[in-house]
Amino acid sequence: MYATILPFTTTPPDAVVEEVRLRQIAGPRDVVVRLHDGEPGPGGWTVELDSLVGPPGGKAAVAAVITFSGPLSAAVKTAVDRADRDRIGPFFAERATDTQRVLRLWQPEERRQLVVVTAVDQPSLEAGFHGISSMELLPGEDPALLPEPDHVEIFEVTA
Repeated sequence: MYATILPFTTTPPDAVVEEVRLRQIAGPRDVVVRLHDGEPGPGGWTVELDSLVGPPGGKAAVAAVITFSGPLSAAVKTAVDRADRDRIGPFFAERATDTQRVLRLWQPEERRQLVVVTAVDQPSLEAGFHGISSMELLPGEDPALLPEPDHVEIFEVTA
């Protein structure tokens, strides 16, 4: 499975399995995250993780699009994957009433990562960021290999 993140008006490259429309809260961008079957073409993102953590039937109201511009080295990618799997993922699972979904996307050619987190409201999203930033590292985690995001955008989920 792969994803594209494009303006609303852009025609998707392939049949769409699912889409999430986003309107930037403090800016002019309207984009749509589209999930597709198959392998990504140019500009597509490999879906590494699609975790539905919210209660069934829950509705996401806001989303954060978190960008790690890269290129991420192999050592950094390994460290980030471990942090996501062993520390951050379980944290989101515990917040299943607030967090609806986590999509982790990867562009292997450019070695970039994008994380899309949807939540029930903005305070829940902000509490999640605060919780992650204040977590203690696991034994063996090297803070030098865990980059801060290059960019975080907050969106309203419109559809």
